[in-house]
Amino acid sequence: MKVSMNWLKELVEINKNVEELTTLFNTHSAEVEEYYNLVDATNLVVGYVESKEKHPDADKLSVCQVNIGDKVTQIICGAPNVDKGQHVIVALPGAILPGNFKIKESSIRGIESNGMICSLTELGIESKYHQEEGIHVINSFVKPGMNAVDALNYNDQVFALDLTPNRADLLSMIGVAYDTKALLDTKLLIKEPLVKESDEENTLVVETKTDKCTSYYARLIKNVEIKESPQWLKARLIASGIRPISNVVDITNYVMLLTGQPLHAFDYDLVKTNKIVVDMAKDNEELITLDEVTRKLTSNDIVITNGEDSIALGGVMGGFSTEINESTKTILLESANFDPYHIRKTSNRLDLRSEASTRFERKVDPARTLKALEYATELFVELCNGTALKGISSFDNTNKSEKLIEVTLSKINKVLGTNYSKELVANTLDKLSLTYTEKDDTFKVLAPSRRQDMETYQDVIEEIGRIIGYDNLPLSLPSTVSIGKLSELQIFKRNLRKHLSGLGLNEVITYSLMKKENISDLTLEVDENQVDLKMPMSEDRTTLTHTPLNGIVDVIKYNRARKLDNVFVYELGKKYTKDCEVEVISGAITGVLSSTKWDAKIEAADFYTLKGILTSLFDRLNLGHLDFEKAILSKNYHPGQSAVIKDFKNEYGFIARLHPQYEKQNSLSETYVFELDINKMLKSRRQVKKVKEINKFPTISRDIALVVDISISAKELLDEIKKAGKRTLKEAKVFDLFTGESLGENKKSLAFKLEFSDPKKTLETKEVEELTANILNAVEKKYNAVLR
Repeated sequence: MKVSMNWLKELVEINKNVEELTTLFNTHSAEVEEYYNLVDATNLVVGYVESKEKHPDADKLSVCQVNIGDKVTQIICGAPNVDKGQHVIVALPGAILPGNFKIKESSIRGIESNGMICSLTELGIESKYHQEEGIHVINSFVKPGMNAVDALNYNDQVFALDLTPNRADLLSMIGVAYDTKALLDTKLLIKEPLVKESDEENTLVVETKTDKCTSYYARLIKNVEIKESPQWLKARLIASGIRPISNVVDITNYVMLLTGQPLHAFDYDLVKTNKIVVDMAKDNEELITLDEVTRKLTSNDIVITNGEDSIALGGVMGGFSTEINESTKTILLESANFDPYHIRKTSNRLDLRSEASTRFERKVDPARTLKALEYATELFVELCNGTALKGISSFDNTNKSEKLIEVTLSKINKVLGTNYSKELVANTLDKLSLTYTEKDDTFKVLAPSRRQDMETYQDVIEEIGRIIGYDNLPLSLPSTVSIGKLSELQIFKRNLRKHLSGLGLNEVITYSLMKKENISDLTLEVDENQVDLKMPMSEDRTTLTHTPLNGIVDVIKYNRARKLDNVFVYELGKKYTKDCEVEVISGAITGVLSSTKWDAKIEAADFYTLKGILTSLFDRLNLGHLDFEKAILSKNYHPGQSAVIKDFKNEYGFIARLHPQYEKQNSLSETYVFELDINKMLKSRRQVKKVKEINKFPTISRDIALVVDISISAKELLDEIKKAGKRTLKEAKVFDLFTGESLGENKKSLAFKLEFSDPKKTLETKEVEELTANILNAVEKKYNAVLR
């Protein structure tokens, strides 16, 4: 953003020179890349060419008699456009032009020359800001002998701000004025627009078919004269880095620079209807923009239409079909507010950057949309002799309410490490022109619409800190120096990685953002208030995920698409809800464990493979008390191969196979997944491993086969067997499952190996038989189990 000092002085009181002001901006606001004089030349005056004669010894040189105020002097000029009766810029002998080019009296082919008639380029005005060839002819009212730099309004100083994305307010002169007022503690001089309307009613109709345009204001201005802009306006635009074109275009650019609100002017007669409709483009629709390039549009592009055809690419560039030209008589002036995300996406896709799109992408002040229209209307009436029709056509769905931010004095001082008084804080807020109330050392600050970046109390504290000055913050060294070490959580997470990697799983890192419509695919509890980005860079990355399993499944799909079917992965990630984020470890296995060609046996990964991996992990991390309990999870998990992982009171996660239908929809083979809460596991660890003395007495084993209903799980029977066997039963495990017609309908047989031992004596056969009988009675009573 290039800032004209002359213009800035009209908007705010300034009691510093440009060097002092830029120093303040560097330390308190935005970085100043450079500052310079708009024209860095000396001894330039306005001259009037009284006569012109051909040089006797040179075809392309002219001998001019030039009135420079106090006398008439002779100057040799080689420009083809010099002529009698022109007011020109004269560099007198002793003048120094950019590049340290010194002017002196000389003789050119025997004829004396006392100076040089200059072009704008020779004054340091780049050719991109003018289209002149030869010397510059001054068209505005001037007198010979006047200071030429003053006469052309080039007696200006410019400084360029390098803005960060959050400071969109500084993309306007009014925004820079507010910051300057805060830095200098002076007064704003901003004037309100004053529009004179005619009695003729505005018949324009404005409507929208999309919510991507939140407000649209339009005004009709008749009898406009298209001509060159006055010199003061051209000088302002050149200082701001914009080429003057015509009075109509220059006014819209001038007001955009003043307010930060982009405007566009249509030739109303070329619009062909009395209707403006904001809509989304159709896929493959074509529009010729002002640069005469045919653009192919998509349904993500915002267009301005006349109700039938598109006439502009909303927020980016106008259309060629309604361009202002020399015959334009009636102007349709637009001031609107478009969705930043869609403007950025359109601009990037078409590689079409403009001053307008740059501002819309960073959000414009919704309170200035109408005001900018009125500033421009005032100038059209004044500089174009236009007639503003009565009334404005508009719709406005913008939320203009200012956000209330609450922050305490203690919080301000804690964050900044200061001991500021409430009087100092209040004075700083006044400098920033922020509306606030203060009670019991609590400040309630209204974030103004011009500061779209102010949303939280941290933003208010940042504003207070930068205006007072970060260089004024107290400095202090750490009171003690401690040797860094890993936290308990960090060590636990390292052990998780080490063990799973040792078991053959590969760690992956996936995106924490995903499509909103897929947010509930693999989560167990759907939070309707999920965390959505306000301005996502991609439609595929709009919402924070509820589980890393979404990304892990994407990893498996990516690998399978490249013929890598055996995938064993895990991730230490986070799942997000509106109120919190939870650290979890998630993983998945799919494919085969071994597929060597010399071994005919191919063992596929299944539910029990993953269960074994987790059991090994629990044993390693002192979490052996965690158990698996059959459960039905969400719709995309297999109802018969799912379990929650829990202890006697808490759930820590789950293990499951993906539902076959979900696998089919996503081109997956059998895939098994798990997810565990890391912090819950850390808190549940058994801190000390218990070591038992090896039993000196022999173990006696018994095998039993129980016939039960098919719905009863082996775990349920094992739990009851262990409970009935008491301390003498050292181990019980399943070793066989049988189903068949001989057992009866909906029956199955489970065989268990029981191992009994007493650390104090050798068990007798009678004792073992009694323990076995107790076990059989217990399972019969609870599950109607029958010994086979």
